[in-house]
Amino acid sequence: MATVGVLCARSRIEEKSLTTALAEAGIVSALFPPADEPLPVNALTASVLGRPFPVPDIVVDRHHDRRIARAVLTSCRALEVPALCAGIAATGDRLDVASALAAHGLPRPTTLLCTSEDAALQAVKAMGLPATVLPLGLESPGIALLDIDAAEAVFEHRAVLGGTDESLELIQAGAPTAENLVTAVVVDGTVEALMLATEMSLSTEVLRLAEEAARALRADLVGIQVALGAGGPLVWDVQAVPEFRNAMAIAGSTVAEAISRAVARRLDVPAWSAASLRNTRDAIAVSA
Repeated sequence: MATVGVLCARSRIEEKSLTTALAEAGIVSALFPPADEPLPVNALTASVLGRPFPVPDIVVDRHHDRRIARAVLTSCRALEVPALCAGIAATGDRLDVASALAAHGLPRPTTLLCTSEDAALQAVKAMGLPATVLPLGLESPGIALLDIDAAEAVFEHRAVLGGTDESLELIQAGAPTAENLVTAVVVDGTVEALMLATEMSLSTEVLRLAEEAARALRADLVGIQVALGAGGPLVWDVQAVPEFRNAMAIAGSTVAEAISRAVARRLDVPAWSAASLRNTRDAIAVSA
């Protein structure tokens, strides 16, 4: 029987909905790696403990600590275990993401890499305010800079308390409000759900841009944050582990169901029938 390892520290609402969807599809899942088991780094060390290591058939990346996720995904590749993940965004940082998106010619805000407090101040003065500090680690949120005094305080704080790690950052032109940001959850190349701060009508251009960004990142499961403005939509940021508990489904099924179908395709197991899919949606609607 096919097994799926859900890469996460603990099972939250998203992970519970995913394991339920997998169970409905007849696929066994478990948290991965087991908390009390050392993880082999290649096939030669897989049996060093004297017993078989519980290697899943596929891993779904849902781990919020990206350092752990990168390490585990690297081991999975060595063990030839495929992963449903955010591609470049799963194992890289914001510079890797920005570089990949730019290489594919996707619309992006002006972005500069800064390695010191002085460089960051020069970047802000060159591109103007507002601007946003984006730490290289995708797990860290951006910091909006609305005036030069605030910018100087932020850069000094990061440099003094964090040292070199905190001085490495991207400065991105603009600071869109929550009302002007849309996060599209892309599963296997298709936008399955949206997270919006307010009700708004979106053009197909936004959906197409999110799907193009996912392809550029070679991502199977990713959140693409799109900024809306007068000049058209821009790829603003990326979520390696997108939240989807409050996402608005647009493709007729939940994100968890879409992930389950993507897993089933890779494992070459029978997908849900239309009837079982309808029954599952009805059950979710009733329970809600």
